[in-house]
Amino acid sequence: MGADTVAPGRAAALVDARLPVFQAGMGGIAGPCLVAAVAEAGGAGIIGLYKHNPDEIAALIAEAADLTDRPFGINLVPEVVSEPTLLDQVRGVTQAPAARPFVTFYGLPPAAAIRLARDAGRVVIVQTGSVFDAVEAVRRGAGAIVIQGHEAGGHHLSARGVLDLVAAVAERLPEIPLIAAGGISDANAAAMAAAAGADAVLAGTAFICATESAAHDHYRARVLTATGADQTVITDRFEIGWAGRRHRVLRNAVTEAATPPAPTFIGRTVLFGRPYPVPCGSAAVPTIHTSGRIDDMALYCGTGCDAVTAIEPAADIVRRLAAGVAQGRAARRPDARPAATAAIAAQS
Repeated sequence: MGADTVAPGRAAALVDARLPVFQAGMGGIAGPCLVAAVAEAGGAGIIGLYKHNPDEIAALIAEAADLTDRPFGINLVPEVVSEPTLLDQVRGVTQAPAARPFVTFYGLPPAAAIRLARDAGRVVIVQTGSVFDAVEAVRRGAGAIVIQGHEAGGHHLSARGVLDLVAAVAERLPEIPLIAAGGISDANAAAMAAAAGADAVLAGTAFICATESAAHDHYRARVLTATGADQTVITDRFEIGWAGRRHRVLRNAVTEAATPPAPTFIGRTVLFGRPYPVPCGSAAVPTIHTSGRIDDMALYCGTGCDAVTAIEPAADIVRRLAAGVAQGRAARRPDARPAATAAIAAQS
């Protein structure tokens, strides 16, 4: 099935995307070029933010808006900033004159942040890792949910598999658009997520090696040569700047050391023209603006890495994943849920 014949579904339609594919808001990697390419292809591109101030947020939105007239989003991380700072970030998004991006939050945000975005007329999507948090996010005003399984690269919200989580949330919140995340790097994985009940998929690892990605070349080379999930590991070795959240990365000298290496400076990166040192153990991902011992940095990567085999345009990735979602929808039956659904819902 060609991408032109794939229906957007509820989640994509909510943000006015043509195809049921969301690109993860990977801080540093998902810059305006990648986001615009995904949006132009019909998907939902999302700018990755971190501790950016409102002026930086406005600049990134303006740059993306110069590259595409299609809708795109931004991603904020409530747990790495204070609530007042988060609210300032939301204001920075809603007051940016260049465009009207939808708002996504990684992790459950305070109700005030959701309310602020919704009052400005923005669609709000919350990424969670449990049925409980998904229900709470909707209660606070989220219009859609990203449910993330443990297969995902980057920081983790759950120790459960994405397919079981999708089925459990779809059963509990059938009226809410649901986006599956975790290990979804090819059409087959997208089809399985859609068959389990997802309206759309969100992919991160699949876009690291997109032509328009801002990932460092060495990082992309490591992803391209990763042949399976066993080359990734869930660890807490990259907590500087983002404490208390485990993450899945490609194995390297830091993850395999018997004890955590000392936080000595191993490189530097440049953000908005300003240089910043990168200590060993930093949560910062290596981008095209990073130099130093790249292989010892946080090389976030999901279990679907074996499906990433070439540097290719983001549009090709969007079309492939969208075709997979369409296949999964066609295979879906009302009673086709993993056997563990009831147990998961009861435990969440």
